[in-house]
Amino acid sequence: MSGNYRVSPPRISPAATRAGKPPAEANGSADAYRQTSFVLGGEVDTILDGLNLEGAIAEASSGAKFRSQEMVAALGLWSRAWLSRLEALHGLEWGNYVASIALVRAAADYQASSLYVLRTGAAEWDEWLEGGGIALAPDQHATEFRLHAFRAAEVLAAHDILGPVYRTTMDLSLSHFGSTLLVAGNESAPDRVLMSFGDRDFHVGLAELCLGWLAQLGMAQIDAVAEFEGVFAIPVKGRVGDWLAQAGKLVAGRDRCRIEAIERDGEKRYLIENWRREPRSAPKRLLL
Repeated sequence: MSGNYRVSPPRISPAATRAGKPPAEANGSADAYRQTSFVLGGEVDTILDGLNLEGAIAEASSGAKFRSQEMVAALGLWSRAWLSRLEALHGLEWGNYVASIALVRAAADYQASSLYVLRTGAAEWDEWLEGGGIALAPDQHATEFRLHAFRAAEVLAAHDILGPVYRTTMDLSLSHFGSTLLVAGNESAPDRVLMSFGDRDFHVGLAELCLGWLAQLGMAQIDAVAEFEGVFAIPVKGRVGDWLAQAGKLVAGRDRCRIEAIERDGEKRYLIENWRREPRSAPKRLLL
């Protein structure tokens, strides 16, 4: 029975910081690091403020009052999302937008699963524990963690943030030809293909897309823990409203690069607005 499992005090590492300056031999990423700080430093700070706010909530929720199976089941998935978003931020600081997009997709998936756990009172987690989810495997001289495939497709289908972010970043992180060109050959034109390898130079359009997704996912996570206050402790309620307003302002900026799902000739497509490599470049549209 899950009631036989003691919930130990979680180990919490709540601090989120900027990426370190890349080494000189990391060609291109030093420029991305400088340019991201100069052009988008305020947005980076907003994402870090949100991650640190989440860290403070997680730390406050580690007290004995909140140590339930529901809390730790959701906390583990939240932790995976939090770390994925932090590394997505570090990736874009170093100009590795390919990794950032994939990490944003993973974070959306983890957050949807965490929210599903909360909305169902961790019923499937309890069932997993009761079915020997953690056990001994004497024949292998091992401790066993049963894998138990678990997805939250219904949350992704209905959630107004997690679903669109997941579907968009899934398409952009898969090996589709158009998305490959977007991140590795975006200076191509109808008369030529210009592919790159290992390009980590600054790209304001890709950076703004990733920062917008990170802000949206942060808002979704803060909303989730606020919805389930009681499962989690929220010791910084004043900061919650302030940060949500700040992140909302970031996402709503009309002059930033954004991507929108549209239908064209009966087919789902993506229209990217304000696409440019450098801040001084003229913005343009891309259709995927």
